[in-house]
Amino acid sequence: MDVGAILTIASATGTGVGGFVGGRLTGRTVASQIATDTVEMLQAQIELLKQDKEHRELEILDLNSRVAVLEGLVTQRAEVEELGDKISLVKDTVDRIAVRVGA
Repeated sequence: MDVGAILTIASATGTGVGGFVGGRLTGRTVASQIATDTVEMLQAQIELLKQDKEHRELEILDLNSRVAVLEGLVTQRAEVEELGDKISLVKDTVDRIAVRVGA
């Protein structure tokens, strides 16, 4: 074998090995970038979910306060109706006494 053939074979082998190693490094870099992008996307989604949760918790607090106000109004109405019934009984009693007295 002459020197030219040996250099050609060495050059071809070196090119093949270099391409293989370069491809593996490039593949690792691409895989690493994809993993980084995926983590960033998941972190963004987590932040959105946290914000949505906080918003819903505030809505629930608002609704709970509204329910408390409505419960208070219902209780007051029942008390007023009960008082109205008592007033009606007193008025009926006064009317009957007025009839008996002749007023």
